[in-house]
Amino acid sequence: MVCLDPILNDGSFTAGEKPPATGSLIVFENVFHRYPGRGKQPPTEAVYDFSAALDPGSLVCLLGPAGCGKSTVLNILAGFEKPSQGRVLVDGKEVKKPGPDRGMVFQESNLLPWRKVMENITFGPDLAGEPKKATLKKAERFIKLTGLSGFENHAPYELSGGMKQRVALARAWISEPPILVMDEPFGALDAQTRLDMQELLVRVWEKTGSTILFVTHDVDEALFLADRILIMSPRPGTKILDLTLPLPRPRVYENLVVNPQYATLKREILLAMRRPDYAI
Repeated sequence: MVCLDPILNDGSFTAGEKPPATGSLIVFENVFHRYPGRGKQPPTEAVYDFSAALDPGSLVCLLGPAGCGKSTVLNILAGFEKPSQGRVLVDGKEVKKPGPDRGMVFQESNLLPWRKVMENITFGPDLAGEPKKATLKKAERFIKLTGLSGFENHAPYELSGGMKQRVALARAWISEPPILVMDEPFGALDAQTRLDMQELLVRVWEKTGSTILFVTHDVDEALFLADRILIMSPRPGTKILDLTLPLPRPRVYENLVVNPQYATLKREILLAMRRPDYAI
């Protein structure tokens, strides 16, 4: 079936069919992380012996209960935190600091209120001194891909929560990073807007071929989005289940939820999250 959405598909690919991956290979090697204690308090063990390899161009969801270390894993990959032990490799090179090869999207859009939509999207390239003409051309592409046409000159306060997250996605993607790191970016949205954003994310990912690591605590969101789901135990978080999803793309949520495979996978995930010993 050919996707006929003119915003998200120029007819060069079939829905659910991805272009060659442009993303990077990500490898977590025996990562531990502990936060120093305050005063007489002992250190907090956040992540315990976390290992995983993410294929280039894959969309992987990191799932687990609140406080299990999911965001810590993301921050280590982004370069905001250094592991207490172990290391993270991107295409064979150890991550030691933030870099332009890793775009980040948070739960809050964090738009600059004094800059219009277009100016927010081009903020990174402008700061890096990239040529204005080329930056605007790239910005126009991602404005179309994220459905923001006509909103280029709107201020952030004029946008809904979902529209703000579209701007945040376009801003993260404009530099075309091979990796996109996403920390519950749709968690604060209402149910319908959240589903719209999930569909948007998948369609733009199919166009870019980037590698995405997406943190969520929502099982249904993970099953809708991911090629693969990594499940973490309660703190200190370690990987207790690694599921490659057999669910075909394109995925339509209304059809997905009545798929017997969907129900079986959801049950296995819930058992692992509620009874961590189940998956070990």
